[in-house]
Amino acid sequence: MSPKRPATSSSIAKKTRKSLTLEVKLDIIHRHERSEKTNSIARHHGLTLSTVSTIFKSADSIKKAGETVSSLQAKRTTRTRDSAMDKM
Repeated sequence: MSPKRPATSSSIAKKTRKSLTLEVKLDIIHRHERSEKTNSIARHHGLTLSTVSTIFKSADSIKKAGETVSSLQAKRTTRTRDSAMDKM
């Protein structure tokens, strides 16, 4: 049995990660609270459904970050790991 397809580095393109601004995340949350469909929100921002759903799940922390930081200063929100995870 021959291999399915040889792996070549030229045929595999790496995706770059997009970093969403706090302003975009807050817009997504506000649209969701106004009962806009997840699919239309994702299409409007050019994101996948899973990305939009992940933003909904972390809405509380994003809202807190939006209250404490002005929109001009915040470029993106980050999460920190527990010290136990850093040791691993």
